[in-house]
Formats: sequence, C-alpha cells, structure tokens
Amino acid sequence: MKLRAKTKNRLRHHTNPLTYREDQLFVPDWHNELGGLPKEVDIGIGLGDFLCAYAKLHPERRIAGLEVREAFCAEARLRLEQQNITNAAVVHVDATRFLDRVLPERSIERAFVSFPDPWFKKRHHKRRLITGGFLSKLHYILAEGGEFLLQSDNEDLVEFMVEAIETSGLFVNQIKPFATTDEPFSEAKTEREIYYAKRGLPVWRYRYSKLQKDSR
Repeated sequence: MKLRAKTKNRLRHHTNPLTYREDQLFVPDWHNELGGLPKEVDIGIGLGDFLCAYAKLHPERRIAGLEVREAFCAEARLRLEQQNITNAAVVHVDATRFLDRVLPERSIERAFVSFPDPWFKKRHHKRRLITGGFLSKLHYILAEGGEFLLQSDNEDLVEFMVEAIETSGLFVNQIKPFATTDEPFSEAKTEREIYYAKRGLPVWRYRYSKLQKDSR
C-alpha cells in the first residue's frame, strides 16, 4: 500500500523508545473500540502490514497493535480504516515500560513480536525491547497457557533475546530449550518476512508458552 506523502517524509525507522513520555499514553476503551478486550497483541507493528493481514484472516479475533513511533501508528490506523477492519486497533505506546498499563492481567492469549530493532551499539542495548522488565510485563498480561511468538532476522540479536527469555523463568520453549521452529506463525506476513522469504534469507522463529511462576 502506498504511503501518504506527508507520512512517508516523516517516518523514522529508528526511534529511541525512551523519548516516549508517559503523558502520551492513551489506553482505549476496549469495549467501545473492539467490542471487548483484545485476545491477541502484535508488539511493534511498524506500518501495520501483519496486523491488517492477520485481522482480515481472523475476523473473529480481537487484536491490539502496539507501536512506539507515532507516525507509524497513524499510517497503520489509516490502513485499518481503508480496509474496513474493525477487529484490530492501534495504540501508540512504549511497550518496554507501559505494556501492563495498556492490557490487563491475564487477558492475552497470543503475543507476536516480529523483527524488533537490534540497537547494535552496546550503549544502546537498554533500548532493546526484550529485556527483563518487558518480559515480566508480558508474562503479566498473558493468560494461562498463553503463547509468545518471536521472530528476527538478526542472529546476534536473536542470541541476546533468547538468552534473556530462556533464563527468565517466565517462559518455556514449546519445542526444547533454545530450539527454533521452521513454520511461519501465520499465513499473514510482515513486510520484512516477505522480503526475506523471496530472497531465501534466514529468519529465526521461536514459540514460547507462559510458565507459571510457582512451577519453576
């Protein structure tokens, strides 16, 4: 889908999430927005390619899309509106800090995280999405038996993220520790997922389930 010219000119693909201010947070009335609480969440939606495709494939499911870049949120909302998609909604938020403010405890059955920003420089690692604080918030919003699906094209970032996840005591790999899955998560695809598939480039995918804290 072609971007609006004004939106295209102000898109920044790398935005420091720590510049997001708490007073920017607006939590939708989910019952007015979607007819009830979302059951799935796409964290870091970019321009909303996956969000739109997934919502159209599953009109019976309510899904929230979270994104820290305000201009990307505007574009994703436009796409939802243009395609008459009513079972998905976009929230402008820094999920690393405010995920549990947007979504209630044990409300989400499935969470998607696709191609998060690697923030290569060591001094910028604190900006990465997959941190201990974020994982605790994700565990909080996931329902019992809820799934966390992660994919990335960056091998160094994958090692960083998977180490954090599998030593957190909050999630269990559905296959075996540190194992990837070959199967895509959905028929819906992100823009980057399509790009890598066409070129035969690797994408690392992981499926996790919420682990009960008292079962560690």
